Amino acid sequence: MTHPLTYVGRQTSRSDGEARRLVILEATLRLIVREGIRGVRHRAVAKEADVPLASTTYYFKDIKDLISDSLTFFAEKTLWMNEELENRSFELLKELDGLAKEDKHSELLISNLAQFISEHIREQISHRDNRILEAAFHEEALRSPQLADAIKRLDDSFLSTIARFFELLGSTNAMADAHQLLALIRYLEYKYVLIERSEGDDTQLEQIVASTLHNIVQSI
Repeated sequence: MTHPLTYVGRQTSRSDGEARRLVILEATLRLIVREGIRGVRHRAVAKEADVPLASTTYYFKDIKDLISDSLTFFAEKTLWMNEELENRSFELLKELDGLAKEDKHSELLISNLAQFISEHIREQISHRDNRILEAAFHEEALRSPQLADAIKRLDDSFLSTIARFFELLGSTNAMADAHQLLALIRYLEYKYVLIERSEGDDTQLEQIVASTLHNIVQSI
């Protein structure tokens, strides 16, 4: 990530203190999944974490700091998925390099990319709680400049990864292409987390991704 997220709550160098702080952050994430951001209160978090109320107020005097640090903690836990996706996507690009040079508009190229992205979306959908957390943080960011800045930096890292991929594919509008693809991925994740998926949904998912990729690749 170009601009790493930072914690704003009280830090500690003691291992037992750090362990308790992490327990509080984990409890906060569980509360957000069950009750949304509005369910995050010092007393509720202390009960969920099974720690004294004084512990939550010691590390996080302001509830906004607790919510912000929960986002940072969540981002750190899940950022490796972005790094893994980046590595896998560039490995795929190397495998398809010959095909891209032979015919960058090839339906086979588009099909391989669509399958790869669809598999990523299915993996994301399988972690339903994480998708609920993302939606909750994005909604709260509309009200909180502090969260909005953190969300923007996190999203920028995803956009940068996708843009680099399209640059290597030869796009002259890589960032615009990245915005288009990320918007689709986010929409499909949200759509399929909301509903119970069937076999037909999987087929439709890949068709939607392939159609969008076809439009992007044809413009390269």
